[in-house]
Amino acid sequence: MTANICTTFRQLSKFKLAAIATAMALTLSACGGSSSSGSNSTPSATTPTVSVDYQKVIDETVTETIPGIILLVESPEQRFLGSAGVENIASQNPMQVYHTMPTASAGKAMIGLLVAMLADEKLLNLDDTLDTWLSSDVLSQIPNSNDMTLRQLLNHTSGIYNYTENDDYFDFLIAEPSKAKTDADFLIFALNQPANFKPGEGREYSNTGYLLAGLIMDQILGEHHSVALRERILNPLGMNATYYIGVEKDRGDFISGYHQFDDHDTVYQTKSYLENVSEASSPVVSNVEDMALFLKSVVTEQSFISDTIRSEFYGSLPNDSNGIYGLGINVDPVGSNTAYYHSGKDYGYHTQNIYFKEKDLSITAFMNCSTAPICEETMDGLINKVIANEL
Repeated sequence: MTANICTTFRQLSKFKLAAIATAMALTLSACGGSSSSGSNSTPSATTPTVSVDYQKVIDETVTETIPGIILLVESPEQRFLGSAGVENIASQNPMQVYHTMPTASAGKAMIGLLVAMLADEKLLNLDDTLDTWLSSDVLSQIPNSNDMTLRQLLNHTSGIYNYTENDDYFDFLIAEPSKAKTDADFLIFALNQPANFKPGEGREYSNTGYLLAGLIMDQILGEHHSVALRERILNPLGMNATYYIGVEKDRGDFISGYHQFDDHDTVYQTKSYLENVSEASSPVVSNVEDMALFLKSVVTEQSFISDTIRSEFYGSLPNDSNGIYGLGINVDPVGSNTAYYHSGKDYGYHTQNIYFKEKDLSITAFMNCSTAPICEETMDGLINKVIANEL
């Protein structure tokens, strides 16, 4: 692949924290979903109820650019689980509802929750600075590292450089795809880079914070943190389709992902580049049912985590849409509802995972494409259509 391809691909690691919340708010406003009106908003008896055929929607959403889709919409009133298109262009194997794929940054919430659980067990302190765990050699190569806390790494207020923006990162990622690569291998791309701002003086999305959180957990636990993730989260919740990408690759396989670059006719199949890569910033392979189960459980299941852990996980940092951003999770008001969510976009894959607490509504969608901007815009359109129908 050429240098301009690498530059385009690296941009996929960046996404707006509040983009989906803004889109949801606009959708609700357009559909009269806001509860701010002083008039009685209860539909009249003559108002027709419009039911959206979600299978038809996803069937019509599949294109040459978007090979396949999986959608889960679940509430007390209904449950839709459907798929459309193919999971592999060459074989034309149909996409199935149980298929798994890398969920990219949508898995950050699992890393953030795991850190909060370890803090509750007194194995670490979220407000300790990095010099508590990291060597002086590493600290000297990260500006302001002595003032950064673990909490700031996870809520993107540390100011640390985003290693996925390093010009050499993608070249390393795609080189020797059969070689195992973990957080320690990627750390070099974050070292000796300028800070975005001083810790606590801003917020900018940085995957490096999660890479370092993974390395810190490995040190504290004496083993790769995927073991603790399985013992404390995946197994207790029965997330049997979910596994840590690369490190637990023997537990399953995932569908193909596709990306087409600007000014290039070739559609690249990206699966081979990710199979052996383990990054805490994009930790798990999963299916839509497991992702929905996770998000609903961290919000509603009282026996799973304590209120103390839940409070730390949700956080209290204001985000751009007047909600809060916690440890890998967005919590935003949407009309009279509260949305808990995180998106994920990686090379060839796009995930959206949302839970509305008051409606007990889960919306999870997978697409095996990342071609910009069509895949992201199509995902937003699909999610907004579901929200407009459900809320």
